[in-house]
Parts: sequence; C-alpha cells; structure tokens
Amino acid sequence: MTEEKVNDNEIEEIKNLVNKGRIDNAAENIAIYLDQSTDDNNLDRLENVLEAVLTLHGGKTVLRFLLEHNTIDIPLILKNLSKRDSVLRYSFLLLLKSMCENEFDLVLPYIGELLESEDPNVKEAALQLLIFISGGEKQINEESQIRAIARKLSEEQDFVIEKAIQVLTVIGKQCPSITTKILTNYSKEFPENEELKKKIDQILKSIVTVEKIEEIVEEEKLKENILGENKRKVEIVKELEKEEQKILEKKMELKIKDIELKKKKLELEKKESELEEKEIEEKEKILKKKEKLIEKETKLSHVELELKKKEVEEKEQKIMKQETKRLQNKIKDFEEKKNNS
Repeated sequence: MTEEKVNDNEIEEIKNLVNKGRIDNAAENIAIYLDQSTDDNNLDRLENVLEAVLTLHGGKTVLRFLLEHNTIDIPLILKNLSKRDSVLRYSFLLLLKSMCENEFDLVLPYIGELLESEDPNVKEAALQLLIFISGGEKQINEESQIRAIARKLSEEQDFVIEKAIQVLTVIGKQCPSITTKILTNYSKEFPENEELKKKIDQILKSIVTVEKIEEIVEEEKLKENILGENKRKVEIVKELEKEEQKILEKKMELKIKDIELKKKKLELEKKESELEEKEIEEKEKILKKKEKLIEKETKLSHVELELKKKEVEEKEQKIMKQETKRLQNKIKDFEEKKNNS
C-alpha cells in the first residue's frame, strides 16, 4: 500500500470518528498521524488534517482540542510557512480562515509575537490572520494591537506594508476614531517621512471622509482638552489634598507636642509628689528620732530622780542614825549623872 493510500485511510478514519462524535479518539488519531510525519511531509499532513476536520460538524471542537493541548502549534506552523512558496503559504492560511473567524481566541494571543518576527513572510501571515479575525466575530479595538499593526507600515518589504494597509483599512472601518487617532499620532512621530504620510492618508481616506477625519481630529483635540482640564482639576485636587494633609500633619504634630507637654507635666507632678513623700518620710524619721531621744531623756530623768531620792533617803537615814546616836548618848549621860547624884 502506497504512503498516499495510507494517508487517505488514516484521514478517512479520523473523519469517521469526528462524524460519530468521538472527539477524544479523533484527536488521539490526529496526534499519532502528525507524530508519524517527517520534515518533508509534516506541513502536508497538517494540511490534510485541517482540510478534513474543518469541513465536518464537530471539526472546530477537535481543532480547539488539538490547539489547547499543543498537538498543533500555531506559531510553529506560521514560522514553517515562511519556508514555503507564497502560493502554498496563502493556501494554507485559507485553511485557517474559518478558525480565525470563529475561534479567534485560539489565534489572537500569538499575533503580537508573530508581528515582531524577523521573517517578513511570518509578519505577512500574521497580518493576514488579523484580516480573517476582523472579518469574523472579533472586533480589534485595543490601541496596543492597532499601534503594533501601524508600525508595520514602516517595514522594508512592500508586501508586508500592503498587508498592513489592508488590515488597518478593515479595522478602521470598524473603529474609525481609534484608528484615525493612532495613525495620526504615528505619522507625527515621523514628520519628515512623506511615504509613511501617504500610506496613512490612503488608509484614512478609505475608512472615512475628509470631513469625518477633521471631525475625528477635532474630537480628539476636544478629548485632549477635556483630559487636560481633568488633569488640571486632578492636580488641583491633589494640591488641596496635600495642603489638607499638611494641615492634618501639623495638627497631629501640635497634638503630639501637647500630649508630650502634658506627659512631662505629669512626670514633674509625679516627681514633686515623690519629693513631698520623701520629705514627709524624712520628717517622720526625724520625729521618730526625737521621740526616741525624748524617751531616752525621760528614762534618764527617772534614773536621776531615783538616784537623788536614794541619796536623800541615805542622807536622812544617816542623819537619823546620827541623831539617834546623839540622843542615846544624851540619855546615857543623863542616866549617868542621875546615878552619880
């Protein structure tokens, strides 16, 4: 069996699985089919798969499954496309048209990287995909994406520039205001580039009338004025907020100082109170000492009194003894005199 016949059988089997709704099995067979490819036939096999599934009911689901599980890698496909001649490249891109129109979210994330590729064929392919995407459900209105496309107007290759003009024309008809603003601003970045100015004028004339361009430009100027006025108002509000913040900070600073003063005052009062307490304690100590001294003096006085009393008593006793003895002597003398008489 020839390789072509084998391929046909494998593709038919994949189609049958998709028609039966056996998406997982179909995806598995496709993965095996692509894994068996060589450098010479890998793109041919990929074309066979896309041609087969995109025409079938449920084919988009299979394709999404393959892309989400990296069985098919769009950036790699497009980079490989640069190696093919233009007829084959455009034919292959047409196979992706339906997917770009209806499953744009699978393709769009890769576009930015592809637009910055060093290969002009890849850039052109990315721009063609953007045309397909714009022709479907997706409206490209993000300024960053449109600016990235506008930069392709400065490419060296005419075929890339022509494709960029086509993309910007399609996008411009959907979003004239944004496109006009971006292209006008891009032209201002290169005031001496007459060729770029002509290309931009060509795009603008194809999407809006001269009056509409002037109206859009005036509208953008008005927006800029409003934005400028709003910016000034915001700046004024910010200045007022700063002043208010300064006042609040000053009030807070004064409040903190007041609290610190009160704190110091309390500390002084506490110290004074402590000093008073110490003074009272010292006075109490002195009083206690005085009391002890008085007590000692009192005791000494009692002792002295007792001693004096004892001394007096001893003197009295001595006198009494002397007097008694004297009386006794007198009596004795008297008796002796009496006896002698």
